[in-house]
Amino acid sequence: MMPSTSHDLHPGDVVTYTVGGWLVRARVIEDRGHIGMGGRQIVRLEALGEEDYEPEPRRFEMAAADVVLEQPAAK
Repeated sequence: MMPSTSHDLHPGDVVTYTVGGWLVRARVIEDRGHIGMGGRQIVRLEALGEEDYEPEPRRFEMAAADVVLEQPAAK
């Protein structure tokens, strides 16, 4: 997949990942911790930019290593 982020992700961070050649933006809504295989960080994400054609937000979990940090959360 894509290169790993160099640090842990936090709620509010905006990330990107690729699905079928499409670049998708999402916001981290929860840090599930380092519970993945080999201690990988798992984060819960909410896809961005779908408000006009999706009645409910699309939420899912991914390994932090499979996304790229685009914009850190405001501190």
